[in-house]
Amino acid sequence: MIGELVFIGIGLYGLKGLTLEAINHLKTADVVFIESYTSIVPGLNIEELIKMTKKDVKIVSRNILENLSGRPLLEEALREKKVVLLTPGDPFIATTHISLRLTAHKMGIKTRVINAPSVLTAIFGATGLQVYKIGRIVTITFPYPEYNFYPYSSIEKICGNIKHGLHTIALLDLKVEEDRAMTVAEAAELLLKLGSQVCDEILDNNTPIIVLARLGSDTELILTRRLGEVLNLNIGPPPHTLVIPGELHPLEIEALECFAHADRKVLESWNLKIKNLKRKH
Repeated sequence: MIGELVFIGIGLYGLKGLTLEAINHLKTADVVFIESYTSIVPGLNIEELIKMTKKDVKIVSRNILENLSGRPLLEEALREKKVVLLTPGDPFIATTHISLRLTAHKMGIKTRVINAPSVLTAIFGATGLQVYKIGRIVTITFPYPEYNFYPYSSIEKICGNIKHGLHTIALLDLKVEEDRAMTVAEAAELLLKLGSQVCDEILDNNTPIIVLARLGSDTELILTRRLGEVLNLNIGPPPHTLVIPGELHPLEIEALECFAHADRKVLESWNLKIKNLKRKH
């Protein structure tokens, strides 16, 4: 009999996002792996996890899950063991894990998913934005000038969303191996620099930006600022996320005033600009 591979989301902060179902699976697991390269979970304590599960917890790298196709996990499951893979946020928000689940399925290994809060769901409660008005989600990656690489495609998607009146969630690059996480200030610099070349009528110093840091933690921060103001904004440690709003419903404006310290006049002015853009396109 072949074992089982269980994907469990940790949630946003420490171990508080684990559901009772997740804890039960952890306690009955034979082997527990955890990856930390797809996102950062503030307050996560591996020793606390070991104490709670009474299991040895193995940290698994991007190389093992992607380049080696998760072979160590699959080999354990083939030995009739119950294997758990813990991931930041929700397990399949990071699409890197889909291929592992598919491979397990093809090998006859039973898979199970235990969901948890993710930044992509927490944003709506934090800001009051409406979920059906979200356009294509983007990741703003670090540029590599030596290879003439800049994240132009992400900027183009942001501008495309806005022209249709849609909001854009912008996830920021994370290089765990280099201990480097993009800050909102670095992202703002790229938005202005590349935006001036792709869609300067949309991305400029006055574009409103919703800034989020450490959602779900005791030190979460939610602000709305003009893009030019974000350039010098220090909001503490990561993870950071940006939302570039499209056309805003009056309730969204009110919510951003209440929950994200937004200036109503800035948002109303932005709405007029978006409506004019939509007429052009």
